[in-house]
Amino acid sequence: MKKQISQACGALAKLRHYLPINSLITVYYSLVISHLQYGISSWGSASTYLFKTIKTIQNKIIRLISFSPYRSNAEKLYAKLKILNLNDIYMLQIAKLMHKFKDDCLPSVFNYLFTKLDNIHSYNTRQKTSQEYIVPRKRLATAQKSHAYIGVKIWESLDQNLKVQPFYIFKKKCKLHFLNQY
Repeated sequence: MKKQISQACGALAKLRHYLPINSLITVYYSLVISHLQYGISSWGSASTYLFKTIKTIQNKIIRLISFSPYRSNAEKLYAKLKILNLNDIYMLQIAKLMHKFKDDCLPSVFNYLFTKLDNIHSYNTRQKTSQEYIVPRKRLATAQKSHAYIGVKIWESLDQNLKVQPFYIFKKKCKLHFLNQY
């Protein structure tokens, strides 16, 4: 994947002198985002080295698209171009996974990945009014990168009004939610 994104970076470096910014963003979405989104819910928490390497290439691409200097702050450029960075792409994909889990749209193999508080007890507790899922206790940092832990943390950080939207609206509003944090 690193090779494909690096090749896309080279293509964008050559195209940027001939295309306007909105066309470059379209090329970015077709050549780069498709590779970044594919399987990010699995590899996004796997290796810090791989994640950092790919994020560096993504930052370079954003600087190329916006004609910014090599050492400029990439976070401001993401906001300007309205593009999610790699961390937010990962969080968006996990949030979409959680929404599909909530709507029972996932295969049965995912049924035991997350535990709803309703399945534990029916008492009206403080935790039940503030949370939908149980955050599993994970002591090790590697265990805290699991879907069961990260998924619940991301889901609980989202606004309640966002969670009840249909999936096609949820995707758009969740992306806007992450973009507004820049």
